[in-house]
Amino acid sequence: MASEFVHPEYLVSSGWLAQHLDDPRVRVLDATTHLPPLPDFSLYEVVSGRADFEKAHVPGAQFIDLEGELSTPHPR
Repeated sequence: MASEFVHPEYLVSSGWLAQHLDDPRVRVLDATTHLPPLPDFSLYEVVSGRADFEKAHVPGAQFIDLEGELSTPHPR
């Protein structure tokens, strides 16, 4: 069965990651973003997952905020 991912070679298993956490060539970035719907379900709110990251994360991982650090601001 063909993979639906454009670059499946960039995906690793949790076992592989556990074995390579001390590898200086491996970087783990957590970009969790929650998209809860607005009360009228017309759109959604963009909520950073930083709070979840602060509670627990993969050892050595860093957090990157997709909306706050990587996206172009737009008027709401």
